[in-house]
Amino acid sequence: MPMTTGVLADEFPSRAVTIIVPYAPGGQGDITGRLIAEHLSPLIGQPVTVENRPGANGVIGISGIANAEADGHTIGVVVASHAMAKALVPNLPYDPVTSFTPITTTARTDIVMVTTPSIGVKNVEEFISYAKEHAGDVAFDSSGQGSNTHLFGEWFADAAGIEMIHVPYQGSGDAMPDLLSGVIQVGFKSVLAVRGYIDSGQLVAIAAGGPERTAVYPDLPTAAEQGVTGYSANTWGMVLAPANIPAERVQYLNSKIVEVLKKPEVVEKFSSMGATVVADSPEAARSMLQSEEKTYSDLITRLGIKLGQ
Repeated sequence: MPMTTGVLADEFPSRAVTIIVPYAPGGQGDITGRLIAEHLSPLIGQPVTVENRPGANGVIGISGIANAEADGHTIGVVVASHAMAKALVPNLPYDPVTSFTPITTTARTDIVMVTTPSIGVKNVEEFISYAKEHAGDVAFDSSGQGSNTHLFGEWFADAAGIEMIHVPYQGSGDAMPDLLSGVIQVGFKSVLAVRGYIDSGQLVAIAAGGPERTAVYPDLPTAAEQGVTGYSANTWGMVLAPANIPAERVQYLNSKIVEVLKKPEVVEKFSSMGATVVADSPEAARSMLQSEEKTYSDLITRLGIKLGQ
């Protein structure tokens, strides 16, 4: 006798659930995975473990998600760089959209554009004027060639009609001394990474990068509001499962993980990281992933951004 939908839903999960995190411990993707695991286990009555599989810019761990058994017992957490991979990585062993079943977008992390006070600008218009007057001398940092911060800087320069020099570092934190001292003039940073420097006057926030203003600095206009149309730099996290898992299990996982994400203590934890919980439906998450993958792929191709070159 064939298994009914009701029985299928009732029997899931039948064993431990594994959350693959394709990044090293300590980053926001890892923190997200561990937050979900901690609160999800009592809701589903099964152990939930986190497995870090870093390497190859996330490709190793994300391949593990794509190739897992499509029964919902293995899921993963990815960040926005997932949507850039197809345009950056030759022979990528999966498709960022079609190889996965989105469960929910976890949170959006606000990006702000900051400058060193030594250049004396207070908004985007003044920065663009400064960059044009000092062509060839204005540099922005990134956390590495082909990183999201590299794309954000190149995207801004293209949209604003200016030239900037890209200076890649091993990580965002490594660039901070040069940004603070004025060796680097501008950066595109998460609110959490630079809030203390902004509040102390060591850096000047001139724009919110995303499509909306950040709740941390509600009076700070977006770059788009200041005339750089089409520019929208933000990062996000998402829970993915392998493609083709049963729809009932997708909805079950979504309902439980959304319940976790909306817990006050989880919302507060994300807020402390400069992030806003999204907790959307699988359909909304898929639509967002498709849109982001197309936007980033088109930009990377048009701007000629390469990974590790």
